[in-house]
Amino acid sequence: MIYAVNLGDNTEAAVSFQDVDTLTLNNDWLQLTDPTDRELEAVAKKTAIPKHLLELPKAGVTVNLRLEDEFTIINFVIPQDVVATKEVDPIVMAFSKSFLVTVTKKVHSQILTTVKERMSKTKIDPPGMVTYLIIDEIVSSHFVHMEKLEDLTSKIEEEVVEKTSPETLKRIFKLKSKLISFNKMLWYERGLIFNLKTCSDGCMATKTRELFNTTHEDLTRQIDIVETYREIISDAINVYLSAVSNKINFSIKSLTVVIFYLTIITTVTSFPNTVATFFGISQFGQSHILIVAVSLLLSIILPFLWLWRRRWLKYDETEILKREAYTTNGN
Repeated sequence: MIYAVNLGDNTEAAVSFQDVDTLTLNNDWLQLTDPTDRELEAVAKKTAIPKHLLELPKAGVTVNLRLEDEFTIINFVIPQDVVATKEVDPIVMAFSKSFLVTVTKKVHSQILTTVKERMSKTKIDPPGMVTYLIIDEIVSSHFVHMEKLEDLTSKIEEEVVEKTSPETLKRIFKLKSKLISFNKMLWYERGLIFNLKTCSDGCMATKTRELFNTTHEDLTRQIDIVETYREIISDAINVYLSAVSNKINFSIKSLTVVIFYLTIITTVTSFPNTVATFFGISQFGQSHILIVAVSLLLSIILPFLWLWRRRWLKYDETEILKREAYTTNGN
């Protein structure tokens, strides 16, 4: 679908690909939403921009700036729900002094609708200015994703403190991977904004380029926030590994104590037979079978009860996790 927006009075009309050639591009915005090949060909022919430069990239984080003599091409990305996926949707913006062409997916039409509301109602918005509004709106939407990341990071911290489970560790590593991808995308975007700030007047008017200073600062702030979340997740991994290590160490300690006391019991109970064998006595004593059975049961039950009262057979996992969290926060 093609919509033609007049940047002077902000009027908008749907245009078929057959009628694109009849348009007079003078401060106009051609908005292409999920365009067909014929629509792309018609717009490419009208604007003298190669068709392949207007096509949406198939995959990957494509953020780049192409400066030509007659026009400028910007490939930008709109992230999806960063908590659920690392995928992004591309957007292409091509503009000159007289026209602007945008190519997007229908799912992100709300961003362009918001841009139209921000456009001036009393004067003409140059194509470069509308391009700034689109990029600024996309960058501003990143803060919504960061709120979700903050909530998820807090929940993972609570899970690590309360219990240790393989599922929690998997969630931690998945979130860290998403943060790395999101951070990489922000770095690409900030580099593109910096290039727009420093391009010549032939690319964009000086007044418009100065507006990108705020966008550049927003991206810098977002990068710092994401880096902070990555550090928090790394600390959560350290707490998790420390808790698991303490759990293993405590289990080994308990087993060592049990083996130690069982060894003592075995030595004591086998001592008579050892003496009898040493002196060549074939039978040591005439003990009743019941006495032998009771002695064996007591030799098992009494050490077990003693270890249980000392709480060496079972440990308090919550207490150890709290102690580890306190140690980490204290450092």
